[in-house]
Amino acid sequence: MLVGLALVGVISSLMIVFLGQARTIMRIEKATEMQMEVDAASRFLETAISRAEPLPLSKSSPENVIYLSGEPGRIEFNGVQAIGFRSSALREIAVSLASEEHAEDTLTIVQKPRRGSENSNSSDSQSVRLIAGVTAIKFEYLDGSPGASLWSDTWSAQWRLPAAVRFTISVDRDGAAYSSAGFARLELADIQAQPTN
Repeated sequence: MLVGLALVGVISSLMIVFLGQARTIMRIEKATEMQMEVDAASRFLETAISRAEPLPLSKSSPENVIYLSGEPGRIEFNGVQAIGFRSSALREIAVSLASEEHAEDTLTIVQKPRRGSENSNSSDSQSVRLIAGVTAIKFEYLDGSPGASLWSDTWSAQWRLPAAVRFTISVDRDGAAYSSAGFARLELADIQAQPTN
């Protein structure tokens, strides 16, 4: 009987050690998966922003033509986005925290169809949730014009795209903090239209 009790005690202590290690491994796997999700959102934004087109935003006017509108927590630009299987279209894209459909801590992308010079109907806009649990996002814009080369918190230059955009996404999930930094060099930043009289 004593031998049996001793065996049960040994098996119990081994099970406690095993369960503790299993919990640690599960926590590490969960943290790794969450960091991979935040990094994937960052890479997606890098790709989308780097393909910004030098085309006027719908809020532009003949006196104030803006290709990209940028604030610390929001960016708007025109770009080609996938809209289905093997098809893509030019869209006006806005990336920011929250929208009417999502909670305050959700990073969303709103895509609005462009229809020539006409302002598109807001009911045609599509809001896509990129990642939830976002506590902060910060965009910065690089002015690549001669002599400028400075990072700024805002961008509203006329007839120009910034040379690059960098950003940081901060996410809080289950009491753990994750972050990912992104950098997008705008491919068409050097192709600037000249205002016509």
